[in-house]
This record gives sequence, structure tokens and C-alpha cells, in this order.
Amino acid sequence: MVARSFPALLALLMLCSSLASRAESRGQEVTWNMSPWPGLINVKDGRPSDGIIVDVLQQIVQRLPEYRHHYRMNNLTRGLEQLKREPLSCFLPTFPTPERDQHGYYVGLFVAMPHQLVVRTHDLPRFATTGGEVSLHQLLRDNHLRGGLVRDRSYGPILDPLLQAPEALPQLQRIQTSSAGSNLYGMLEHGRIDYLLDYAEVVQYVQREQGLAQGLSLLPLAEASSPYLSGIYCSRNAEGAELVHRIDRIARQPEVIALFIEAQKAYIPPATLAHYRNWLDHFFAERPHKDLTSLPH
Repeated sequence: MVARSFPALLALLMLCSSLASRAESRGQEVTWNMSPWPGLINVKDGRPSDGIIVDVLQQIVQRLPEYRHHYRMNNLTRGLEQLKREPLSCFLPTFPTPERDQHGYYVGLFVAMPHQLVVRTHDLPRFATTGGEVSLHQLLRDNHLRGGLVRDRSYGPILDPLLQAPEALPQLQRIQTSSAGSNLYGMLEHGRIDYLLDYAEVVQYVQREQGLAQGLSLLPLAEASSPYLSGIYCSRNAEGAELVHRIDRIARQPEVIALFIEAQKAYIPPATLAHYRNWLDHFFAERPHKDLTSLPH
């Protein structure tokens, strides 16, 4: 009798162990650290509310019900520091670097539009070219034009060398701001500068939600001719590796890709999407088959 009941008892113990393991997994906490950025990560009452990055992240989070999710607004330095301090913490959006790889596992997730030139709409004929793209290199050689930049902001590995070249410095004003650069729009509208660089998502947000920059337009840059990928770093431990793996698997699902594309339509101007359509179509067609993590393969 005892011999007969042993297999059933063993099966029951294994079931209980499995249920306990799942319950423990559902209770695991993950903290999502992020920096406010108009149009990308909008904040209300100290919490992320909407924006293209918030919407995309929510599609991932909804498919991770076994975790308890917390959100914290942090700058890049503090957000990355939390990766080392907490059992399971992530920071977004950010770009992969060898230094950051020492502290976390990375997964590419967010398709970002490149910086574009922002000018007064009535000045468009002054900047427009037959190819539809403006050369920043040529623009910086025109000493009759003044550009505005946010002080201490990086504009990426392609544009930064051009903007930091000694011959470009007299044509640029680097302006201190605590408003993600939105005060530069007023300077541009009032003629204190002739152009600035920003993301299309930010310009559309400022125009739609803040009622600013109504007389401004976007022009693509020849040197920043394609979108790029940013993503998420999570703690460099077994839990972080598992979460990064899960995020990538979710992001490769066709229904999730379709939702990412819809989010772009909601937050990115149609003209910008049309300009980069070939790149976007190619990226999303390949996404189901691509592992975009830094995990060992």
C-alpha cells in the first residue's frame, strides 16, 4: 500500500514545489528606472504617464505578470548605479557601451528617430535642398546662421564630432536648460537662434501638448540618415539575464511588433515616418528573427 501511494505522493510534492516556485516568481520585484523626456517619457504626479517609450514598455510589462513592477524617475548616472545595488533593477532608455556592459545585461527595444533640424517654417526655403536632407557639416560652415544646443547634452556619436569641431563653435550657442531643451523653441521662434536639433517625437509633443513651437518645422539631416535602436539595461545577475531574455522574446512576437508600429504612428509626425519608411519596414520585418540582447549565445 505504501509502495503504491509513493508515486502519487512524489507527484504531489513535485506539484507543490512547482506552485511554490511560481508564487515566488510572481512576487519578484523589478524596478524600472527612467528619465523624463517630453514625447518619449511623459511624467504626471511623479510617475511615467505616456509617451512612445512608456507605451512600448507597457506592452512588455503587461506580458510579465509574474513580476511586481515599480517605477522610479532617475537620471542616467543614478539609474545605472541602481543596477549594482538592487537585486533586480533596469534602466531605460539607453545605449549599449562596454562600460555599461560591466554592470548590466542589455536588450535593444526602442526604435528612435535620429535628430532632425528644427527651423522656423517661413525659413524652410533657406534650408531646404533638392534631396530633402540638410547637411549639418555644410550648415556649420555658414557664419550667418546661429544654432542652439542644450549644454552638456550628447547628440550622438555621429553628430557630436561635427558640433564639437573648433570651426563650428562660433556658430553655436550652448544653452543651460532644466526643461529638456523646450526653452530653446521660444528662442528659435523669436529669432535669437536660427535652428536647433531635436527629436521629431519631442517637437510633436511640444506642439500638441504644450501649444508651443507652432511656427516651427522639421528637416532631416544627411549625417543622421537612419533611425537607431536604444534599449534597456537590467541587473547583471541571473535574475537580470532571465528578464532581459524574456523582454526580447516578447518584443519578437508579431502582435507586439504590430503594437510598436501603432505607437510610432501616435507619437511621430507622418512626414518623419515616411522619410524613414524603408529602414523601419526592414527592421520590423527582421525583428522576429533577431536576438537583440547582450546575453552569451
